[in-house]
Amino acid sequence: MKQIFGTLVKNRTSGTILTIFSLLILVINADAQHDWTEQVAAYKPMVVNVETSSEVVFETEVKGTNFATGFVVDAEHGIIATNRHVTGSSPAYVKINFHDGSFTEARILYYDPTHDFGFYQIDPTEVDFELQAVELGEWSELSLGDELLLIGNNEKEEYTIKFGRITNLNVNKGDRHSSYIHTTFDRTGGSSGSPVWNTAGEVIAIHARGTDTSSFELPIDYLHDALELIRNKMSIQRGEIGVDLELISIGEAIKHFNFPSALRKEIGPSKAGTPKIIQIESIVPRTTGETILRASDIIYRIDNELIKDDLYTFDAILNRNVGESVNLQIYRNGENLNLDVPVEDLEAKKVRRFVRFGGAVFHDITPQLRRILFLEADGVYLPHAAAGSSFSRVGLQERNGNSKVVILDINGKQIHNLDDFIEACKTITDGQHTYVVVRDFNLFDSSPTPKSLTVNLKFGPLQQFEWNQEALDWEDGGDE
Repeated sequence: MKQIFGTLVKNRTSGTILTIFSLLILVINADAQHDWTEQVAAYKPMVVNVETSSEVVFETEVKGTNFATGFVVDAEHGIIATNRHVTGSSPAYVKINFHDGSFTEARILYYDPTHDFGFYQIDPTEVDFELQAVELGEWSELSLGDELLLIGNNEKEEYTIKFGRITNLNVNKGDRHSSYIHTTFDRTGGSSGSPVWNTAGEVIAIHARGTDTSSFELPIDYLHDALELIRNKMSIQRGEIGVDLELISIGEAIKHFNFPSALRKEIGPSKAGTPKIIQIESIVPRTTGETILRASDIIYRIDNELIKDDLYTFDAILNRNVGESVNLQIYRNGENLNLDVPVEDLEAKKVRRFVRFGGAVFHDITPQLRRILFLEADGVYLPHAAAGSSFSRVGLQERNGNSKVVILDINGKQIHNLDDFIEACKTITDGQHTYVVVRDFNLFDSSPTPKSLTVNLKFGPLQQFEWNQEALDWEDGGDE
């Protein structure tokens, strides 16, 4: 440091002064950098590498083998956290690889239908060392510029280390809506599900998505809430009123949507940066909010609580009111409205049964599918058909083999749900010429279209499967 000041005294040109000033900044930043050396060594045994293989897929999930990251959140019960897009909702073989080279199998304990996290469960007695769980922190304790550490399975290279900082504490990056922390980590494949530590040694988020220059982490509070319910053997509820939300600046709300400028002071500043408020981006078909709410509505209060840009609290209030109604105070083109909206439970609408028939998989239509496809019709969904099988010709297949087909009618029988589909399939004999009416959402025109096919029952009999939460496995109901 003395050498730098000496050089500054001897060289008084502006260019030299600017250069020395830059060096000073680098020195100061280097001095302030947190030393993670001991913590990295201590944290690695808490991180696991996840390998999943799936042959049967639901919704828009894809068959095949994938690699990701997870971390131990409950050592006693063998609970491992990762992303929802890692666990998926489909049947899969899951292999958990540990830091010492050992591995074990896992089962899906829970996946969230709204936010990007889920839990696997393993048998701790099958692990050759004593499991250690991470310590969980709190999102509310974070500040802009905080230093962070990520340990993950980047590019399938085990236990790679990344350092970063917080650049924004609240951005909306969920598939529907979720609060995320924006960080400076650069993204690489396989880092999904990686734990993110603060300098105090607490996991404050789980890595979920990103670009080559930025990263987005789901706050650990989302996972912690669900984990506590699981530990206490309480049911998890996910409130749904059918809204996709976005965050818009207070200035945009006032200028473009006639939000009262007098309310700017009550909204106040935001810890995350620019003051923002919640606006409805779109409404999901066949949900409780469809006939009550509108796209562009600004949500100001929920159950009389000023919501500002707090997506986390918005969902928490919905979760507490499943089976009841919430009161939304909204502004619609400047007009203040108080609307009561019934709250459904997304947990009750997960895929808990599916059928294999004629070389294809079928299940009920989920809220996620209604959102993605903007699907208002009844029927059953066909996500995948084996090449050359009876149902492989009813719709266009993507390069990964996935279909986006809804079955509306079989041999003149209208199909409303999976039960209707099963009853219709029972009337079909081997080699029978069969007529189905479908909507193919891989086509630009997804209008109802009749299709003709011959069903091969010798290699594609009707099989029913149902989820057993106690066994954490799919039970085979046998052939019909």
